[in-house]
Amino acid sequence: MGARQFAASLAAALCLAAAVGAAVGGASGAADRGATADATQARLQQVTPDTVVLDVRVFENGTAAWQVVYRTRLDDPDTTAAFRSYKADIERNSTKYSRQFVGRMNTTIRSAENATGREMRGTNYSVRAEIREFPQRYGVVVYSFRWHGFAAVSGDRLRIGDSLSGLILNEKTRLLVKWPEGYEATEIRPKPETGYEKREHAVIWNGPITFAGNEPQIVLDAPGAGGFDVPWVPLAAAAGTLAVLAALLGGGAWLYRRRSESDGDTGGDEPPEDLLSNEERVLRLLERRGGRVKQKAVVDELGWTEAKTSQVVGSLREEGKIESFRLGRENVLALARERQQS
Repeated sequence: MGARQFAASLAAALCLAAAVGAAVGGASGAADRGATADATQARLQQVTPDTVVLDVRVFENGTAAWQVVYRTRLDDPDTTAAFRSYKADIERNSTKYSRQFVGRMNTTIRSAENATGREMRGTNYSVRAEIREFPQRYGVVVYSFRWHGFAAVSGDRLRIGDSLSGLILNEKTRLLVKWPEGYEATEIRPKPETGYEKREHAVIWNGPITFAGNEPQIVLDAPGAGGFDVPWVPLAAAAGTLAVLAALLGGGAWLYRRRSESDGDTGGDEPPEDLLSNEERVLRLLERRGGRVKQKAVVDELGWTEAKTSQVVGSLREEGKIESFRLGRENVLALARERQQS
């Protein structure tokens, strides 16, 4: 199967992860509660994720631990109650919420195997739901699995990316790729100006971004490895027309909104920054700095351009979450008084 067919298969699998909760959860919820279909539909509304993170951790043997993370802001009582009910459904029978995703993802992996000529398989599939504080409250659904053969291995060299060639991310979707400590990235494509953020042992591509037919691409060498270059396995066709946005967010809702209240645990642990939105990262930085920081410090600490920082700061200011003022030639940011008092 060519790259275009493989990319479409990947999109369909990720789309199913977003939709499977609604497809299975509604049916099981109605059965479990003994409610009629009409009564169930009357109190349900679709809710879509605010952020999607494709979290890929690659190991030395080329296997990758995948997490497809869907986050929805729980900013009203109805949505919060709905997610708690949805979370309880998953905890009662998680297999029903992952069965179709497993089938589609296995098909995707077989397609990638044909496109790259590399032996692959998927294992350790699971799904979970939880409530986290970011500091805002979010409902989080995570589909996890291991993709064996995801990266190409040649001696001390790892090549990552041919399994995702031609991916398209929208503004709410990000791709996070992590690699083992001790490896040095000798090549990362695309370049920073196309939406990439470089961190230690990881790279993030924030949408919107369109990868070329041979991108994304990461070449890693172990310490002291001279190595020889193995040609990148060519794919049968470009996949530049792939729209992961449509697959992830347009394929259907993954959560039902219920009117009934139920108890649920909220996690108070601070989440990794990889799962935060740009606005949340600025707010966290301000909170860590006592509620006030120079805008230049935000640029330096987060590794953003001044233009991107100004855009994020402007959005937060319009929402009333931060204030800004001039101090000499410097622009200083401060948490809004209401946030500092909360």
